[in-house]
Amino acid sequence: MYVSSPRAPAYIAECLESRLSRVRLSRAGSTTEIAVGSDSNRSYFVTLTPINAGSIVKVMQPANAPDDPPEPEMRFDIARCAT
Repeated sequence: MYVSSPRAPAYIAECLESRLSRVRLSRAGSTTEIAVGSDSNRSYFVTLTPINAGSIVKVMQPANAPDDPPEPEMRFDIARCAT
């Protein structure tokens, strides 16, 4: 899933961290990377890339990854934090 957002990456990261459990943040240059899930089993990877005054949000779920949190919940949290 790709979405653009008027929100800054730091805002979206903080929002997702407050809504989701088992979140690990890291930075790669100007990009913020978020892994969601237990240490040994990541369910989702979220990449926040700054663009102008906002962000590009990229969400990936590896093949055979557990649905934790469930996809509808993840989509809802991304939508709430990106708008």
